[in-house]
Amino acid sequence: MYPNKIKTIEDYQNLSKQIKPLIKKHVQNILCVGTDVVMDFPGNTKNQRRWLLNIANEINAYHKLIYINVDNQKCLEHLKIRQLEEPERNNFDTESTFNYLTSFFEEPKELEGLNILEINSND
Repeated sequence: MYPNKIKTIEDYQNLSKQIKPLIKKHVQNILCVGTDVVMDFPGNTKNQRRWLLNIANEINAYHKLIYINVDNQKCLEHLKIRQLEEPERNNFDTESTFNYLTSFFEEPKELEGLNILEINSND
């Protein structure tokens, strides 16, 4: 939606806020006609997951959060590969950005009202 517009974390946050109401309504419309939706949105914090859960709960749709449980070292290895494959992202996809964003991570809990499928990918 925003090619070449996301250069900072603040850019991402601002543009994400703009598009979320449209995405929410669109996803709810698709779910209401009986079609499944897979959303590749961050769910790293309770607030992010609350927004995703609200989309389903408002229309009584089933949901599932797929939590890929992997250690940071493995993520950084994948980041290095992505930097080679997609060099245009290198200004934003850095180890420093990864470490900053990861500092906010909160592991999902069923107490949040989530149906969680955990995939342990540390092997």
